[in-house]
Amino acid sequence: MILPVVLLFVGFALVAAEVFFPSAGVLSILAGCTLIASIITGFGHSLVLGWVLLGVTVVGLPLVVVSAFRVFPRTPMGRRMIQGGATWDKGERAAVAHEAERFVGRAGTAASDLRPSGIARFDGERVDVITRGEHIAAGTPVRALRFEANRLLVEALPADAAGASPESAEPST
Repeated sequence: MILPVVLLFVGFALVAAEVFFPSAGVLSILAGCTLIASIITGFGHSLVLGWVLLGVTVVGLPLVVVSAFRVFPRTPMGRRMIQGGATWDKGERAAVAHEAERFVGRAGTAASDLRPSGIARFDGERVDVITRGEHIAAGTPVRALRFEANRLLVEALPADAAGASPESAEPST
């Protein structure tokens, strides 16, 4: 009767070890085999022990996984692997938004193909921009509409609005 209980605890320990030491599933497979062996040997001893071990496994396995994931960030290795805190604070986000908002309403040029995102130049500065979904070729005049989702929303300007001559607006044949 001791062997099935020992196998159960070894299986739970292997599940927790998989959280702390990722092994590409090797520890999980060993844990699964150990837990199954625990249940089978439990049924070999008695039906009651087998059913108890099955119930403990079904209830305990998720508890072990959740507990391991809650403990992991507090370990030295977990603290090194998981970056703590927000990567942006509100002040930085507001500064980026304020900097990009100064281009709203201005005309610029697509520095790269915008499909739908890319780079545009406004007053000689490269700015990360996005379109409403349409493709805009590099070199096309664009106008900044508004700052949205940490990017400047732009649209293509008609050839005549960009100051192009009527000859350049006609399609070449």
